[in-house]
Amino acid sequence: MHALLRLSDVLSGIVSWVGRIAAWIAIPLMVIILIDVTGRKIIDIYPDFTNTVFYLGSTKLQEMEWHLHAILFLLCLGFAYVRDSHVRIELVRDRMNPKFRVWMELLGCLAFLIPYCIVVIDFGYDFALRAFKSGEVSSALTGLSHRWIIKSFMPVGFTILAVAGISVALRCIVYLFGPPELKAASGYYAGTHHADGGERVAVRHAEKDSNGN
Repeated sequence: MHALLRLSDVLSGIVSWVGRIAAWIAIPLMVIILIDVTGRKIIDIYPDFTNTVFYLGSTKLQEMEWHLHAILFLLCLGFAYVRDSHVRIELVRDRMNPKFRVWMELLGCLAFLIPYCIVVIDFGYDFALRAFKSGEVSSALTGLSHRWIIKSFMPVGFTILAVAGISVALRCIVYLFGPPELKAASGYYAGTHHADGGERVAVRHAEKDSNGN
């Protein structure tokens, strides 16, 4: 069980590293949005701005915006999951017994999350490969080319999410079947939602559960 917990930590560490790196994408995304909005306002005042070297083209900028947003979203899905930052139904979840809550998390990983990721990875790979082989470009005449680049992030992002799901499943297994001294270290998903106490509440639930309460 110690080995499972260490493996879970390694996997979650990889996912967190990718998420932290991907989070920096928000900066160029904001810059591009600012340039796009500013350019539109300038055109309203000075229509000939479109004929200058400073005009980059709104279509390219808008497509780059959603490209970066999609990459940011896909690469941070797993990071959000290992940090328990996804939306949960606290009205129901917080009233569950800690052990039942972990069982639900484990079954959700094994029966839904990981299988779904495998399906998306498989279809996403073909999706990106077809775009690469066909040389797919934007449907807009002035849009971006190399559409396969953005499409390739779909299988990549869901691979990271699957790794996050494996990490969480391992922690759930340690919590349910491991020795009492490991429950506090592995019982994050037995705690309430992060907004209501996060890891501190999880530790209290784990300690109560290990004492038979």
